[in-house]
Amino acid sequence: MKKITYKQKAHRYFWQRMQWYVFGFILFYAPFTLFARGIGKLVGQTPDITIHDTCFRIPIQNVLSGKWVELFSIWGISLTLMVISALLFGPFFCGKLCPTGGFSELLARYIPRRLQIDWSRFINPVPVRYGFLAGFVITPFISGNLECAYCSFTFLEKLMNAGFWSEMAMLSSCAILTGFLWLVIFGIFTKGGRGYCNFMCPVGAAQSFLHSVGRMVKWTGKLKLAESRCTNCGTCVDECPMGALEKSPDGGHVQYNIHHCITCTQCVHACPHEALSYGTGEHGFSSSPSATSVPAQTPA
Repeated sequence: MKKITYKQKAHRYFWQRMQWYVFGFILFYAPFTLFARGIGKLVGQTPDITIHDTCFRIPIQNVLSGKWVELFSIWGISLTLMVISALLFGPFFCGKLCPTGGFSELLARYIPRRLQIDWSRFINPVPVRYGFLAGFVITPFISGNLECAYCSFTFLEKLMNAGFWSEMAMLSSCAILTGFLWLVIFGIFTKGGRGYCNFMCPVGAAQSFLHSVGRMVKWTGKLKLAESRCTNCGTCVDECPMGALEKSPDGGHVQYNIHHCITCTQCVHACPHEALSYGTGEHGFSSSPSATSVPAQTPA
């Protein structure tokens, strides 16, 4: 039997991930919304059959701005599951189930790399994404809210249900700007296709923060590095859709930033030396992680 190359392995895993995102669309987006329908039956609620039924943005803003979210409700259960999964497994929703990020990442694969911008070369995404999350939380105390502003979730739902085209004349300038930023500037013309995820998604930022806390416990899932196997070849850097990995300038092992990693494990399946893995145990960093950039680990 012919042995597959690491490039073939990475390519195969990419398409496996895309299947997960299709499953995520069926779970959370109209006309299916299977997750909201199932939880609705459990708690005795009738969902609206849209992405708003399980939107994480609204309950996150409500909780962090001091408002009450009923725990035994569609929103409450959705938020609880997101928090638990992020602590135990990392940004599971982002890395495995969010079709909005998956869709822009997929389209970006068909754009020549020379036409794409690697934003991490010019801007550190971490303070920007956490700053956006902070603004998302602070806004209700000042002048209103951003829970539905710049929402790529709703934009994708309308796009996939043809509602976008019928409502084009009614779309607000905010919605048009959202689509342009998500799918064009930070989508197909960004390396990895996930610039919007990196800079403007409060759901992803909240999960990354929770993951950075959960990683401190040995029995939680995390990206790990076997330093003795890493040659700093940069293959994982090329495959990472979030730019969370970068080559070490001093020739050591690859550098890793947990604060914009979505634990999609694309890097794990791309590494030709099997230096990266995902699992429990020690994270494998040779030095203490900082708030900005840290040496990479081996996922177990």
